[in-house]
Amino acid sequence: KQAGFTLLETVVAVAVLGLRMTGLVKGVQLGVRAWQAQTRALAERADIEAVDNMLRTLIERMDPGGVSGRPPVFKGASHSLLFTTTLPNVSDALVRREVEATLAVDDTHRLQLAWLPHQRNRLKSAPSPARITLLGDVDRVEIGYWHEPKDGWQSAWAGPMLPKLIRIRLVFVHASGQHAPDIVMMPMRDRWRP
Repeated sequence: KQAGFTLLETVVAVAVLGLRMTGLVKGVQLGVRAWQAQTRALAERADIEAVDNMLRTLIERMDPGGVSGRPPVFKGASHSLLFTTTLPNVSDALVRREVEATLAVDDTHRLQLAWLPHQRNRLKSAPSPARITLLGDVDRVEIGYWHEPKDGWQSAWAGPMLPKLIRIRLVFVHASGQHAPDIVMMPMRDRWRP
């Protein structure tokens, strides 16, 4: 007898090898897709955390109004917020700049922060504001204002003082699948007001 494999044994071996290779390729594809999904989710979470930190910093530095009795520059609506705050310094050597900041969602579903230098007595027309896109795929922003427990959360704020708490809820476009927890913060500079 001759040593070797029959044609049938070779066909079976090739078929088994093909099945094993198919399973291996599918497993690698699944692993790559899972890795890409995790990377995307971590990037989205990092973006949301960065926006959370930035908004907390700006709102905690909100100007409560002058000691001369001027009320604060603050217009709180249910889907936008205008306030005077101090921009964070890049370097301690820079002078802190007060700005009038506006937080809102534009027509292309981008959460944007626009700001102008704050001038108490503006003599000429204001220049166009600087803008930065904080997040994309945001359907709307829902803002709530809290002052006293008896009043609860309000959808608009008009008063001579800042609210005690501000809640920002980001509602993303349904197709994006993103979710973010509510951002609730206290304007810290309000404590300094006599």
